[in-house]
Amino acid sequence: MKTSLKFYLTALVASFLLLLGACSTTSNSSTSQSETSSSAPTEVTIKSSLGVVTLSKVPEKIVTFDLGAADTIRALGFEKNIVGMPTKTVPTYLKDLAGKVKNVGSMVEPDLEALAALEPDLIIASPRTQKFVDKFNEIAPTVLFQASKDDYWTSTKANIESLASAFGETGTQKAKEELAKLDKSIQEVATKNESSDKKALAILLNEGKMAAFGAQSRFSFLYQTLKFKPTDTQFEDSRHGQEVSFESVKEINPDILFVINRTLAIGGDNSSNDGVLENALIAETPAAKNGKIIQLTPDLWYLSGGGLESTKLMIEDAQKGLK
Repeated sequence: MKTSLKFYLTALVASFLLLLGACSTTSNSSTSQSETSSSAPTEVTIKSSLGVVTLSKVPEKIVTFDLGAADTIRALGFEKNIVGMPTKTVPTYLKDLAGKVKNVGSMVEPDLEALAALEPDLIIASPRTQKFVDKFNEIAPTVLFQASKDDYWTSTKANIESLASAFGETGTQKAKEELAKLDKSIQEVATKNESSDKKALAILLNEGKMAAFGAQSRFSFLYQTLKFKPTDTQFEDSRHGQEVSFESVKEINPDILFVINRTLAIGGDNSSNDGVLENALIAETPAAKNGKIIQLTPDLWYLSGGGLESTKLMIEDAQKGLK
């Protein structure tokens, strides 16, 4: 009887150990499969004016010629993923980033050899480099984000959300949070402007000459989004604006004069612009009389824009027109 009991207990223990081992093996197998699954590449899709680009994973090496895209990527927390951009002529707010990456040419003339050497996973073109898109695509998948002059902020938000989708759910959620903050700031400025009867004019200074921009221009953010009221004068729709004289500005008679100095933006000799706005005819405008000639940050407005950081800075800049 004792021998049978001993044999039974031994068999029971052996069965338990075998069962425990099987469970452990199953558990380890499940864990291994889970780890394999979680480390598998996740496809990301990016929509741009060039169509839809699908990548097998989050792009780890990005080259961008779009400075607004660069500041968006940084604001989303993926600065380390940027490996190349034009570094010679960049806005002050991006100089620290430019110092950490490889130079890939100028804002208008890419260095294709330097670009290819970086072996990027994604290239972000800009309107200034649009003619090189075919060559870019030979190196890596390429996207291009363009804002609409007719609905600037809606299209800009869509571009930011699309770029953020390249970084999965983390990027998408962060973009939503940052855009909500910008929407709130924009609404605060727009509300004040909607209750004002002051009319604004944006001009570009370039080597002693002045060019004006209307509501449907590259600076439509001021009018369409922030709701500064444009003057009644219609201007030719051109990237560099419509040239105007001192007499023209006096006749337009703006209450607020926003000034973007292109010469300073591109690091040129500004001596030809010295004293331009001190002209006697401009001094007769309400803008001059009421201290509303607003010098916007030139490299920000001329070289960049359309990004999370740049939009925040542009709102802060334009608010000077409210004071």
